[in-house]
Amino acid sequence: MRNMGTGFSAVLLIAAAIAMAQGTQAAAPAPQQAPGNRPAMTFPPLPNTALGQKAALMGSLAPKWNKVPDLEGSGKFPASYAAAPNGADYVIYEPKDLVGAEAKGKLGVYVWGSGGCSPDAAGSRFHLTEIASHGYVVIVPGKILSGPKAPPQTEGPQAGPGMQDPAERATAEKMVAGIDWILAENQRKGSPYFGAIDPAHIAVAGFSCGGLIALKAGFDPRVSAVLIESSGILKNPPPGGLAGLPQMTAVKKEDLDKLHTPVLYLLGGPEDIAEPNGLDDFEQIHKSPIFLGDQPGAGHGGLISVPNAEGTKIELDWLDWQFNHDAVAGHTFTGPDCELCHDFRWQVKRKGI
Repeated sequence: MRNMGTGFSAVLLIAAAIAMAQGTQAAAPAPQQAPGNRPAMTFPPLPNTALGQKAALMGSLAPKWNKVPDLEGSGKFPASYAAAPNGADYVIYEPKDLVGAEAKGKLGVYVWGSGGCSPDAAGSRFHLTEIASHGYVVIVPGKILSGPKAPPQTEGPQAGPGMQDPAERATAEKMVAGIDWILAENQRKGSPYFGAIDPAHIAVAGFSCGGLIALKAGFDPRVSAVLIESSGILKNPPPGGLAGLPQMTAVKKEDLDKLHTPVLYLLGGPEDIAEPNGLDDFEQIHKSPIFLGDQPGAGHGGLISVPNAEGTKIELDWLDWQFNHDAVAGHTFTGPDCELCHDFRWQVKRKGI
C-alpha cells in the first residue's frame, strides 16, 4: 500500500507534542513499544479537544489530497518540481521555462521548512508550486515522498513519520545550505541557474516545526524576508527537549533578537495549536518589523493546505511588497485601512509596519 499523507501525519505528531508542551489535556498515553522496536520519536495521541479532533480530521483527508494531480500555479510562469540537479538533497520548485522567466527579471529564492520538519519535500506542493509560478526558485530540504510523483511503496508495513530517521528531517542548517547551493549555482557556468538569481531577494519560510527552523535560518545575513505559517517558539518547552526532534526546542525566545529582517506570521486562530506560541513571539520581537495575521477557524495549516490558498496569496503579497516595493501588495499590510485590517475574518497585530 502507498504510504499516503506523510506530511500531514508528521504535523499531527508535532501537534501532539506542542499540546503536551503547552499543558493541553491529552488522552491516555499509548501502550509502550516493545524493546528494540522503538520509533525515532514518540508522542502521545492527539489531545481529546476540539483542536485535536480537527487535526485528526485533517489527517484523515490527507490520502485524498495526495491523489490530486499536480498544479502549475496561477502566476505568470507555470511551475513544476523535481529533485535538485547534481545530487543535491533538495527538491526544487521553479518555473518550467526557467530561461523565459529569468528573461523577465532575475528570480528570487524561497527556502521552505516542511511541516513536522519532515523529509517529505512534497507535503506542501500546492503552496510551493504557487510561489514558484510567481518567479521564485523554491528550495525544500528532503525528497518527494508524497503526491503523484512519489516513488511506489513496497507492500507491507511502512515506516511512518514518527519512525523516520531523525537525521533525514529538515533543519535550519539544511535550509542555510540550500542558500549556499543556489548562490553557488548562480555563479557556476553551465548551471541552469547561472546568472538567474537575485541574491538580494532571499526568503525563508516554514510551517509548524518548519517555521521554527525557518526562524533560525532567518538569522543568516543573506536572508531578506522571513515568513512563518502556524508556528512559534514553544512557551513551555519540555525538559530535555523532544526525543528525535531537537528542532522543536533549538530556538529560544531570546533568539528572536537575532532576526534582522521584516517578519510575517500567519496563524489559524484558537483552533491552531501554534497560536499561543506565535502570539507570544510577537510580544518578544522588538528589533524587527513584524506583521501578525490570525484567522480564527483556519486551524493548523488551513491557510496553505489547499491549492491557491489564502495564506499563500498573503505570502506572495508580502514578498512582492518586501522585494519589489509594490504599493498595492503593501496595502495588504500597511496603513490604518490595510486590506487585512478591515477584513472581519482576520485579527491583526503590527510593529514597525
